[in-house]
Amino acid sequence: MIHKSNLRTSELLLVFFAILFSNFTAFFGTIWLRPMVVLINTLLWSILAILCILNLRRYDLLSNFYINLKRNWIILPFFIFSGISIFWSIFRDISLYRWLILFFTIITGGYIGLRYNLQEIIKSLSSFGLWVIFLSLILVIFMPYIGVMNYINIQDAWRGLYWHKNHMGLIASFVSILFLINIINSFRMKEKIKFVWILLYIFSLFFVYETDSVAAYITTLLLNGGIVLILLWLKFRNKIQKYHYLLFLVFLLLISIVLYLNIDRFFGIFNRNTSLTGRIPMWSYLYNTYFIKRPIGGYGFNAFWYGASHRIGMQAVGYADPIVIADNGFIDILVNTGFIGLFLFSIFYLGAWWRSIKCAWKANEINDFFPIILMAFTLIANISWSLIFENESFFMLIMITLLFYISKNEMNVAKQTL
Repeated sequence: MIHKSNLRTSELLLVFFAILFSNFTAFFGTIWLRPMVVLINTLLWSILAILCILNLRRYDLLSNFYINLKRNWIILPFFIFSGISIFWSIFRDISLYRWLILFFTIITGGYIGLRYNLQEIIKSLSSFGLWVIFLSLILVIFMPYIGVMNYINIQDAWRGLYWHKNHMGLIASFVSILFLINIINSFRMKEKIKFVWILLYIFSLFFVYETDSVAAYITTLLLNGGIVLILLWLKFRNKIQKYHYLLFLVFLLLISIVLYLNIDRFFGIFNRNTSLTGRIPMWSYLYNTYFIKRPIGGYGFNAFWYGASHRIGMQAVGYADPIVIADNGFIDILVNTGFIGLFLFSIFYLGAWWRSIKCAWKANEINDFFPIILMAFTLIANISWSLIFENESFFMLIMITLLFYISKNEMNVAKQTL
């Protein structure tokens, strides 16, 4: 009994460290640009991947891993092309490092997806979120020179453990969604712990507010609204007719038109403008000055921003300090791997959307909607920030985990129907 308990604890620690390592290079400033961090992170990830393989063997899941990897082939074209881009990368060692991390992420995410169910995955992510929020709060209170961002036009914005307030804001937004899902599950299962989740959810929303990140505000509002719609759909879907869906789409279209016609006023609410705080001019300059020179294959997987001349050169758009990311996850993929890389990534990304929609359509509870909630988060958040494998691999890890979970679940359902 003690042996089983210790084994279970070691497995949960393995998942926790996978989530931790996937965030490691986004903590405390732009440390992912430092060579020693590259070496340490590669070593840690390699150990983690080996442990996952050993666990796959222990539970006789290696054959299942290969089968489900084939079923999730949509990640392989981008993975292979990213590896090939090492040969023309402007920083081959960096591209190799990031490619290895992607390789380890696929192994680790595959293991977690095969080993655990959605409830366990959500709880593990929630536990990590709880750890992040409270450690960040400690930094804000006791070490504000680290936990609070004061920078020219950014004053008193909480950044906690992360290198930038926008990154912290989006992480806090994601954590708040996890806490909300736990609230819903607690009410469904009539657990007393629901009051704890409610308090944590309220605190996470307060944390989002204190980050002063408009991207986090909008993401939080849209996803909370989306979850309300999900709950209504679960309750009334048997009564919903086709024309109800049509009316809803028309309503969304009208809202979009009204928002577009009043876009200046909308951004004015957040004290921002339609340039997305200078991002649109920056993207234009990035495209016309650098990307146009290497449009097909890019500068090499995750290599562009390691060039000091690029970071400094991008200051021409008016930023006070060197720019270190494109502030858009899809543009970063485009710059690093070109049109080919973005196209191959789109195969993976759109495929993940399709698998998530299919999972949600058959859903009977909020947990089954988690894959599509995640995909919606990655879409909204990556419009004004880079959260897809630029200076962290957290959300790529979760996407791969959920893809393996979905394919595992589909296989189990298929076996039961035989």
